[in-house]
Amino acid sequence: MKSIARIYTAFPSEGLSGSSQTYSLHHPNETVMTNGQILEELNRRCPDVEFVGSAEVETADYTRANVIAQRKGLDGILYFGGLPLDLTELGLPGLAVYPLWGPWQDGMRPLTHRRILTTTLAVIPDRDRAVFTRRLDTLAQRIGLLRTTARLKGFRILCVTDRPALGEYEPMTYQVAEEGREAYENRYLSNLAELGAEIVVRPQRELMAGVEAVADREARKVADGWIAEAKGVKGTNESEIRRSAKLYLSMRSMIDAYAADAITTEGYGVFMSYPGGPIPSQGLPSSQFCTDGVVATAETLLDSLLTQQVGLWLTGSTGFNGDYIVDAENSMAYIGHCECPLNPRGGSEKTPYVIRNLPQWPLNEQEKGGACVQVNLPTDEPVTVAKFSVHDRKVAVFSGRAVSGHDLFPGWEDILCRTKLAISADAAKLFANLDWVTFGNHRVVFYGDHKQQFRDFATLLGYEFVEKDK
Repeated sequence: MKSIARIYTAFPSEGLSGSSQTYSLHHPNETVMTNGQILEELNRRCPDVEFVGSAEVETADYTRANVIAQRKGLDGILYFGGLPLDLTELGLPGLAVYPLWGPWQDGMRPLTHRRILTTTLAVIPDRDRAVFTRRLDTLAQRIGLLRTTARLKGFRILCVTDRPALGEYEPMTYQVAEEGREAYENRYLSNLAELGAEIVVRPQRELMAGVEAVADREARKVADGWIAEAKGVKGTNESEIRRSAKLYLSMRSMIDAYAADAITTEGYGVFMSYPGGPIPSQGLPSSQFCTDGVVATAETLLDSLLTQQVGLWLTGSTGFNGDYIVDAENSMAYIGHCECPLNPRGGSEKTPYVIRNLPQWPLNEQEKGGACVQVNLPTDEPVTVAKFSVHDRKVAVFSGRAVSGHDLFPGWEDILCRTKLAISADAAKLFANLDWVTFGNHRVVFYGDHKQQFRDFATLLGYEFVEKDK
């Protein structure tokens, strides 16, 4: 996974031009930003970006020649002016910045269809310093999005499945009905490779061999930590929790062995029916990984994994991935699964959780199958729900507000998945815009309003942005 983004930076002009040049004559004590000062501000705000080029003014022909020569080593373009259209045809995402009060704006144009974002920076700083600082911060944030696209290059996903390469759960049967599974997978993997990411596929027997190799004392240490931190244990026991701890340690060993950045396994129903005997639940292991900032999506849900990974880079949290239900009559959407980061907002603050058994096990076999989590998610906060479709090169997003499911249904924590979130939203529009074929039946919810960030990121990827609540 790439840690530093290389962005070609070009200035076709500097400071004031034309009739604006007399400004300094009348206001000699007022600041006019130079290209060097702009670059200095950006270097300070963007430590993980190498701004290739210089603060010197250069012609469009000079910029074009340099970008073409360095194309393979570049992750994007930053251009302070109207970006020449032929530069947008080189396959690089970019950012065009209008230097307000420098040249006139007639060279600027919306270029979202060409993977280009636009913004404005005043070369005569705003009288209100907070406004000018906000301009710089916005510019830095969008440069950060360019860096995020670069981080996908070399991003390694470890996929543990006996059905290479995409696994058992998604694509669903209805998603491959038109073209067949093989053609669907080929297109998916091709689009994933275009992003720079790769999948390493390993069989479940390797995962189980790792489970069997874990020493009891190591598993006990992990399990004891989970139990001590939890608010309670319900429907499972210490022995089953230790089994899930062994799975966690096996997953961690495989991540290290294959230099993976994220992991997805089969789970739940597939784990229950494993020929060598049920594999313990990955609910607690996945929750721990996500809490620690390593995306570990269950059920080989690769689109969800990518959504969680991008969300982690954009928001600081892996988000909560789960099955998706729209309740149009009650203006609600619901998301539920048996895994969830214990810090759903990101950071060090954790949310209370209960260690549970999986709901799939029969009533006479409750204390089996390892352990999962019931995370009592925060409510009365804005949330953003997102899902990538690599196959169709789209991103679906909607906004809502987290509400208490306990106020809606009795026994909320015992309905289907152990962890659930109810979201107040324009569910009538969500239902009208449902597209299971493109996006499957899982979605990822992030705390906070991040719709614009996902929109901008989709632009830089060249993906279609779909607002499901519009």
